[in-house]
Amino acid sequence: MSMNLQEKTWVQVEEYLKSNKHIIVPVGSTEQHGPTGLIGIDYLSSWEIAKAVGEKTKTMVAPPLCFGMAVHHMAFPGTISFSPITYIQVITEIIQSLGKHGFSKFTFINGHGGNIAPLTSAFCQAKQDKETFDIKLFNWWHLPEVTAYESKVFGNENGFHATCGEISVTMYTHPEAYQEIPAMSFQPTKDRPHWPMAPKEFREAFPDGRMGSNPSLCTPEHGKMLFNLAVDSICQKLE
Repeated sequence: MSMNLQEKTWVQVEEYLKSNKHIIVPVGSTEQHGPTGLIGIDYLSSWEIAKAVGEKTKTMVAPPLCFGMAVHHMAFPGTISFSPITYIQVITEIIQSLGKHGFSKFTFINGHGGNIAPLTSAFCQAKQDKETFDIKLFNWWHLPEVTAYESKVFGNENGFHATCGEISVTMYTHPEAYQEIPAMSFQPTKDRPHWPMAPKEFREAFPDGRMGSNPSLCTPEHGKMLFNLAVDSICQKLE
């Protein structure tokens, strides 16, 4: 049974709230992921993981927030970014909107590293407005089960951006999108630099968008394993 908020009527949401105040909110980004990774990886991965967690735990899932704080990727065509201040405001108002309807427990499943700082700032603002809100954040690629698997199969070639893990997950969840992307061989990139970086700095340091990753190692089979590890881990933690 679908637990997606957008596939419910307001009457069904009102009925759900009589017994359950919990909602899952998938967040990510629309940004470059190197020459072979989908621009939507960050929100597609968090959304698919969120939907699976919602079905397993019978928890309602909000529509994904497809845009994030990706200013540092703006030198690459296709990236769409909020400013940090705007992103904080958007997240705060999402929580406030849901809170007015009666939701009080929020689980954010995040797919983008640049969102972490503004997300936690927004959570602080939301908690200041209403101390009883219970807000949790899961950055799925940071889950211990996920990082252990990536370390085992990809080692240092997993990288920091356009990683083997995140590309593999969308190879599993969206295989049709990769049919038109040609295979490539990759040279090592520079080490991870100072942070933060301006868009021009980022593109000069990482011309094809990758940060230390070797996407030739990506497979849908690895993606399936990582997807299931993330879903099971989050479900266990929510229980």
